[in-house]
Amino acid sequence: MDRLLSTQGISRMGGAWLGLFVAIALGYLGFSSLVRVGGYAIVSDLSVFWTAAQLALQGKATAAYQEPILHATLAAAVPTVKGNFGWFYPPAFYLLVLPLAHFAHYFPAYLAWELPTGALFLEVWRRWTTRPSSWWMLAGFGGLWLNLLHGQNAFLTAGLGGLALRALVAGSPWAGFFVGMLGIKPQLVLVPAFLLLLTRNAKALVVAMVTLLVTNGLALMVLGPGVLEAWWHSMTLARHYLEQDGMGSRYWLSMPTVFAQMRLWGFTVAGSYAAQGLSGVAAIGVLWVIWRRGEPRTQLMSGCMVSLMVSPYLMDYDLLWLGWFLVVMLEWGQDRGWRKGEAVLWLGLWLMPVVGCWWVGQFGFHWAPWLMWGALVGLWRVGEVHRA
Repeated sequence: MDRLLSTQGISRMGGAWLGLFVAIALGYLGFSSLVRVGGYAIVSDLSVFWTAAQLALQGKATAAYQEPILHATLAAAVPTVKGNFGWFYPPAFYLLVLPLAHFAHYFPAYLAWELPTGALFLEVWRRWTTRPSSWWMLAGFGGLWLNLLHGQNAFLTAGLGGLALRALVAGSPWAGFFVGMLGIKPQLVLVPAFLLLLTRNAKALVVAMVTLLVTNGLALMVLGPGVLEAWWHSMTLARHYLEQDGMGSRYWLSMPTVFAQMRLWGFTVAGSYAAQGLSGVAAIGVLWVIWRRGEPRTQLMSGCMVSLMVSPYLMDYDLLWLGWFLVVMLEWGQDRGWRKGEAVLWLGLWLMPVVGCWWVGQFGFHWAPWLMWGALVGLWRVGEVHRA
């Protein structure tokens, strides 16, 4: 296993998976309506971003938060669209996607969104990694390809998360700006915000609050004050989707959380929330212990991991955040040697976004919560060894 995760082994493995993903992507495009007459229409989540932006450009920004209007507007552009849709993002994120409305079709909008946010993520990745082989690891990482498939925002949120974690470890006031910007996706800002409090970085706390107020204030000025209330009311539908499996859209299969696992096993809503809450609180406790000890690498890895563990609402494309954990653990393991079980755990986490998605579709079992807990306990044990 150590040889497989060596510099040369990672390069070969990442290259092999990259080739597989590229072949699948080309086949996917080759049979679509973009290439052949009568091919199927490609509809990604980015089409929802584009539709919301179109409504805002027409002066109907609040209408995007109403599912029937959002669905009807999208169906006018893609008559074959199926499934349930919702627009649940806060005003600051809405402002970010507004320029997409200037594209006549959502596919050019897809490129206009994924290319710059992808560039941001890759620039942050460059700051985290020290070895060329780690780029091959990223190229073959399923979390990256899931985000491209969905046309989602993980490049942006993971990029901001990577910047926030590094700034938090360094005690920089810039941490506040990056944490404030992460407010575009509230479920992913919870842990970075907690770490701001834990590190007692007063300047960063002020900067985070100002950033939140300014970005959302600008959004209200551009989109209208009604979007704040509309967003808040849309949380009711978001909660129904979470609790009732997307009301027919099978969301739980794409949600690698303790909550979704409990619901797939037939637990009640209350019982599933309780299990998620216990898991989240315990994870925060372990995070607190790790950060109090001050070892930068374990701080970075635990901050990344727990950010994905606390909220019941997490989608498979958000697992791109695991890239920060994987790159630090990989280069650390290659430097000092792999301890018992670490290499297997690393490989499981690297394969999980794609293989795990297939597995849960077949067997109704999510690997993610259990592997992430294994990784967090491993980090805690490493901290105990250093402390001794």
